[in-house]
Amino acid sequence: MKVIKVQRISYSPGYGDMLGGGHSVSLRKDNEGNWNYISRDQEDHTSPTVTTVYAVSDEAVKELSEFISKKKIISLENRRDSDLFATDYSPWSWNIDYETTSFGKTKIRYCTLKEYKDYKSSDYELLKELRERFYALKGEKISETVETEEE
Repeated sequence: MKVIKVQRISYSPGYGDMLGGGHSVSLRKDNEGNWNYISRDQEDHTSPTVTTVYAVSDEAVKELSEFISKKKIISLENRRDSDLFATDYSPWSWNIDYETTSFGKTKIRYCTLKEYKDYKSSDYELLKELRERFYALKGEKISETVETEEE
């Protein structure tokens, strides 16, 4: 089993709209070294972007790293590209930055999982569990900001 230590994760759920909305969630450390779960949502291109930040415990991130390692989530990146494609749709994607040690050397690696791959049904079950565990990281709400476009 390849042991990894999560450094940062970003997730964009798939959604279909032609109105220019945007949705993403990320996990990363702030300037003080605390883990934050950051949710950014914009319903359409004329709506404000709402950014909500939640605290995440070190233990929760450690458990997620262990899950990703144990279930070999990173290996899903090697699936073949799919022939499927949809227009006017934003496909789901995961970006996982992680640290791994091999032969005494620590390296930062980057993994991208995206919708248009040939996944097996068992892969989809793992991705569903990853999404559920990721969403469950949210701790206490730290802040919420609303960004409006200046005219």
